[in-house]
Amino acid sequence: MLEILFIGLVLIILYITYKWYRYCQLLPGNNGDKYVFITGCDTGFGFMLTKRLDSLGFKVFPGCLTERGMDNVKNQTSNNIIPVQIDVTKQASIDQAFTFVKSKLPPNKGLWGLVNNAGIAGAVGPVDWLSREDYDVCLAVNLFGMIDVTKTFLPLIRDYRGRIVNITSMMGRIAAAPCPYVVSKFGAEGYCDVLRRDLYYTGTTVHILEPGFFATNIAEPNSVNNSIRKTYENLPLETKEYYGQEYVDNMTDSVKRLLNHVTSPKTEKVVNAYVHALTAKYPKYRYVVGVDANTVFRMLWTVPEWLSDLIITCTRPKPKGLIKR
Repeated sequence: MLEILFIGLVLIILYITYKWYRYCQLLPGNNGDKYVFITGCDTGFGFMLTKRLDSLGFKVFPGCLTERGMDNVKNQTSNNIIPVQIDVTKQASIDQAFTFVKSKLPPNKGLWGLVNNAGIAGAVGPVDWLSREDYDVCLAVNLFGMIDVTKTFLPLIRDYRGRIVNITSMMGRIAAAPCPYVVSKFGAEGYCDVLRRDLYYTGTTVHILEPGFFATNIAEPNSVNNSIRKTYENLPLETKEYYGQEYVDNMTDSVKRLLNHVTSPKTEKVVNAYVHALTAKYPKYRYVVGVDANTVFRMLWTVPEWLSDLIITCTRPKPKGLIKR
């Protein structure tokens, strides 16, 4: 019996060592020969990734929504970085960015990496607070922006047999956030899976980042709570009376406590995952990033629905109209 346990332990150690060895293997060659286009680089992960890839010698086209974002990138990076203005919700803007990037590439050279990083939190509130427009705004960036940018830039990636790296979220696995954001991330997960399989024989690979809560603008407590109050103020009188101001106050307090407790300042973990997906010899298809993502959220998408529902909703306030019944 002890011999069997010993053999099992040795096999586990060998497997872990093998996985670690594969994870540490990097692509040979010079990063200076590789070109990467990134969306959502005004702030957050896109901006941090641009700076990291710059330090590693990559040629990068950081896509920024604003001129201020472009100037910020220029001022903090080398000449290897060429900012591009792009609004991922407008096909004309995507086409202009594509033409610009293609014109800056050497002859017969494609992109090594396309990083769909742009994303927004969207409107926050219960489902009956939210309008079709709220969904349209969120999906336009988080899902359709990803789809449109990928389709437009795919020839440059496919010809070079490069890599597409898309950010989704833990909320693409477990519905524990406002509905427009969750719907956009579930959609992005499905899109990435189909895309990966459609490109299976082309040599172009697709990789997904699924971060938990990190300290970026999307998870900033005051910004989220301002969205809650704004959405509430625009509701019909009947709906506002059903929920009541106390519900809003309790909800914003709960959100603030939650985000202050779970949001990680270690944003470099997400950047490290991005970099690994672009530089590793054996990149992962999925990167689950963050302690919360690998523990609490992983458990929530695994347990029966009755238990995950109970855990997710146990701290939520009840509407005034429901309490009176």
